[in-house]
Amino acid sequence: MAPEDALAGIAEIAIGLAGFSGLVAAFEHRAGRTWRGDQKARIVFLVALSFAVIATALMPYAISGWSPSPALVWGIPMISCGVFTLTSLVAWVVLSRRHGYRLQFPKTSISILIISSGMQGAVLLSGLGVIVPYSSALFVLGLLSILIFCANMFLALLHIAWSD
Repeated sequence: MAPEDALAGIAEIAIGLAGFSGLVAAFEHRAGRTWRGDQKARIVFLVALSFAVIATALMPYAISGWSPSPALVWGIPMISCGVFTLTSLVAWVVLSRRHGYRLQFPKTSISILIISSGMQGAVLLSGLGVIVPYSSALFVLGLLSILIFCANMFLALLHIAWSD
């Protein structure tokens, strides 16, 4: 399977994660519970990262209609994805530390955060043409790492909702 073929599937998984996050939020609200700050933050980050994955996974299809240049077809989505996701991951760490949000699965969450951050750095550098220029395979791996981060955040959200 070519990496390009995986992009539509990745976008579909991201749509599912965003949708299930909305369901969890709706059920929590419907049960008459008020959302805590960490729950609100997790939902916002989860939905924002999911939409970023959707948008950047679909960008190569749109850009390839304008230009066949790999620098544009892969570079623009990779740079967009790398900048947004790295900024979001750093913002999550800063926000969670500032407000004292508890990690639900500390060893797993920290490992996933480190791997996802490293992958996003590699995606950004590849999109800039610095390392493995415009690698579609690296882009797919970067998107998958963000989906894994989102899945971990979703499980943490469920854990919080069910433990209250």
